[in-house]
Amino acid sequence: MSELTTEQLIKIILGILVVVAVVAGLYFFFKTQIIEFFNGLSPANPNKIFMALGK
Repeated sequence: MSELTTEQLIKIILGILVVVAVVAGLYFFFKTQIIEFFNGLSPANPNKIFMALGK
């Protein structure tokens, strides 16, 4: 079994931070568009959901 060196740990931590930054960036970029799309849609009225997807 190979041991984790300090250099490998730093690379793993930086990789995790990059993934978190990308996910957070995508969330903030699309937050207004995606959330606004689903506002007002309720599961009680599935026809409205299908009509909204057709736009």
